[in-house]
Amino acid sequence: MPNLIADLDHMSLLALGVAAALALIVLLRWAGERVVAPQAAAMLAGDGGYDYAVAGSDEHQPVLGRIAGRPGREGHDCTAELVPDVARTGHLRGIWVLVDGARVGHIKPGEMAAFHAVMDGRPARCEAIIVSESGFLGVRLDTVWPPRLD
Repeated sequence: MPNLIADLDHMSLLALGVAAALALIVLLRWAGERVVAPQAAAMLAGDGGYDYAVAGSDEHQPVLGRIAGRPGREGHDCTAELVPDVARTGHLRGIWVLVDGARVGHIKPGEMAAFHAVMDGRPARCEAIIVSESGFLGVRLDTVWPPRLD
């Protein structure tokens, strides 16, 4: 066995090293769990109902699958961070919903003003759950309506 490694040329050793590194990256991405703590200090008030469905989660299925896997009947508990997207002119373009630092949807356009008024242009967080709905993963927020800070 020691002679086998000694007999390999530099390019073969490099190729083996690259293949091993790629296999490790794939394994960690497939089996690894990424947890990013929310940065928002403000907490939205909730009532434990998880009634608010996040819009646009159908466009983020791979990310939701990575975060939640296959959620059970109760869903996958997590913390959502709501981050306003404000243009340089001060115009609110949207409010993104992040889980574990990844974008998983947005607040519905007709309801952005209510959230933005409460959040005062700053990020806020709330409890959330990732659920399987009609074959798709969706995000539901634990927040009261109209929204208010806790």
